[in-house]
Amino acid sequence: MMDNQQSWSPDKRLVLFLANKEDEIKLCCDAIQTQAPLFAVEVLKDGRQALTALAQKHYDLVVMDFELPDMDGEQWVKSCHELKPHCPIIVMTANESTELAFKVIVAGASDFLPKIGSYQTFLPRALVTNVQRAMLLENLRDAYKRMEQSSNDEALLNRLIITIHGSLDLDYIIDKASQNIAGEFKSSRTIICTISDNLDKVTVMRQVTAQALAPISEKSVIFVRYHDLLLSQDERRPLVVNEDDSFPFACDVKTDLIAYGIKSMLMVPLIYRGRLMGFLHLDDCYEMRVWTPVQINLLTRIANQLAIAMSQAKLYQLLETQGRSIDKLTDLCSQLNSVVNSTRRLTEKQESQERVRIKLSTREIEVLQKVAEGLSNREIADTLHITEGTTEVHVSRLRKKLNIGSRAALVRYAYENHLAS
Repeated sequence: MMDNQQSWSPDKRLVLFLANKEDEIKLCCDAIQTQAPLFAVEVLKDGRQALTALAQKHYDLVVMDFELPDMDGEQWVKSCHELKPHCPIIVMTANESTELAFKVIVAGASDFLPKIGSYQTFLPRALVTNVQRAMLLENLRDAYKRMEQSSNDEALLNRLIITIHGSLDLDYIIDKASQNIAGEFKSSRTIICTISDNLDKVTVMRQVTAQALAPISEKSVIFVRYHDLLLSQDERRPLVVNEDDSFPFACDVKTDLIAYGIKSMLMVPLIYRGRLMGFLHLDDCYEMRVWTPVQINLLTRIANQLAIAMSQAKLYQLLETQGRSIDKLTDLCSQLNSVVNSTRRLTEKQESQERVRIKLSTREIEVLQKVAEGLSNREIADTLHITEGTTEVHVSRLRKKLNIGSRAALVRYAYENHLAS
């Protein structure tokens, strides 16, 4: 390392300068210091030593002389690029061939500077250009990572929505949701709790627990305190707690965190149209997980969908119960109608028969019934053991009393008044 290296400060970009010719080192360092003061230079003369320094320290940019005393220049560029793939490398060489320039670019260099004339005056501009290009590429990589993460989150949310809304059975919804959330977020425990309609009771509906871990009791102070917190409209928000936190809630549940081996946990309320339905609990017993805003936001969206599905399932259960009650009531009404109709018909028959009995004698009723059966006067006489003349008298009286002109009308009258079967 050179004695004349520039001092570094946090507001400067650190350049690793790898070269072994003192006059060239001085020319380049002076040019950087005068034309690019935002760069601090650290000089090394040995290629292997430079690779060791790269592995241990952050550099914003590397400038190297292709002619190294201890390593092949192309191999050093490859090794540097493998070690720090996003660190720009500017290669300087007295050989200005395009073939060499192509080789070093393929090996991983970002720029090529031939040592011709006052080449050092171009170095500061090359530093600025390559750092700006590296910053732009870093921003593009970050944007791509964010886009990729967002795409993955949306895919995860869509998968869970399909699962959550794939049934109207409440137990099935909760079971599948807990299993899928546990698998996607690799939590030690995934627990879905519901809160009663009058908001006074917490029930653990489902726990998915890693092997050898004890399930959390629904009487745990963890659930009790979060339930108390959620009863306030202003506090219905996700809550992250780590084992070494010191805010009031964390202190209140510290004993249970230790008892259940929880290093970090995330709790998210289940709310649908302002109505508190329960909460989702995830914890990690193996490390103090950092729950990122992206993860918290994603779990909040999942919780919202779960609350919707649970509400729909409860409504379906209610409608199904009411439907069964309506079916039973319909059957009962049908039975009652049948009884009423039977009673009405019986009453009408009895009333009709009673009216006839008032008008006619017992023998006249017997004759009328036989007429309704289609018997002739002779057949009636034989059946009732009377003379045919007596039968004719009875039929004649029937017509007069009932004001009926024909035998067929007598038959119809008998049927209408329930005297014939």
